[in-house]
Amino acid sequence: MPRSHKVQVTLNEVEYAAVLRRAQEEGLKHAAVVREAIQEYCVKPDRRRRQLEALAAIDALPPAPVPESWSEWKREYSRLKIKYLPTDPPDLRDPGAAPSDDDR
Repeated sequence: MPRSHKVQVTLNEVEYAAVLRRAQEEGLKHAAVVREAIQEYCVKPDRRRRQLEALAAIDALPPAPVPESWSEWKREYSRLKIKYLPTDPPDLRDPGAAPSDDDR
């Protein structure tokens, strides 16, 4: 469970009345209304900003070459798969097989 922090906030009469009114309308406790406001004002915009930055970074990447055909793509994928993917996990290997360098 994420760690919680207690925050104490002093509201003026208008702010407090607005929080209470919203809480009563939605059947929530006033603390839930304050937490929702924090989510809407602070957390969601931060998440959206990070998403937009990630999309901008992807968009800034140079274009990837597109294979001429499916068979070319499959051949290149197989070549790279063999080059970069690990071998079978230890639990799937033949029990009688000699250990690889990775196992030592």
